[in-house]
Amino acid sequence: MFIHEFGNRDDPTVILLAPMMVSGTDLYALMSPHFNGTYHFIAPDQGGHGKAGAYTSADEEYRELKGFLLETGCTGIELVYGASLGVAVGYRLFLDSDFSVAHAWFDGVALCRNAGFAEWFMINLFRSRKKKLTKTHVEASGRLVKMYGYSFARMMTKNFERITPEDIDAICHACCHYDLRKLTDEEQRKLHLDFGEKDFDWRYSKKTIPTYMPKAEVTVRPGYAHCGYMAAEPEEYVKQLEQFMRSMRKAEAMI
Repeated sequence: MFIHEFGNRDDPTVILLAPMMVSGTDLYALMSPHFNGTYHFIAPDQGGHGKAGAYTSADEEYRELKGFLLETGCTGIELVYGASLGVAVGYRLFLDSDFSVAHAWFDGVALCRNAGFAEWFMINLFRSRKKKLTKTHVEASGRLVKMYGYSFARMMTKNFERITPEDIDAICHACCHYDLRKLTDEEQRKLHLDFGEKDFDWRYSKKTIPTYMPKAEVTVRPGYAHCGYMAAEPEEYVKQLEQFMRSMRKAEAMI
């Protein structure tokens, strides 16, 4: 993990944890211009991305992030944002009693203890795409263009060039294994879960959410793929994210 930091540490801390094929700086560039509030942003490159080394496990990624947060005194966190792969680390931070997390927004996560078929499918899919990219060297994968538009697909394709087959295996494992437990009412009030209607991960999460986090706020985006709304409508997406944080503050003030 390589940690990028933006803004003043005296401002509320927002942690941006990116999906696969998106670096921390890519996610920061996409989302940060649309925040109305003033925040201290932490946007890590996870293993296999940007300036980071290899991706070995979600536990190792989180160990590095936690070490940085404790060393810098960033134990009070306004928002943990995670998309897809980023949720593997964000979920660990959200539930860590060493930190005070006010809000969490997780997008495109397969909330499952062991999504074995999904892991197998993802590994084979991404390894196949990696071999094809190595041969063709296209600027933007046609499949990604259909899902996210040319600019976002080009950025993802460029990031995919440096991801190794070993990274792929470890990343897919991290995305498909969660240590689930029943969240407390307070934890559920802090949590928003976002999915595209066409997102394969929604098929897993809609079965486990009623058991482990039935009171969490859930939004399903009609017609969108995995993390598709975030990529297509970042301004409106961030607006909704900040509205969620404001509504939670109002609710807490009334308790």
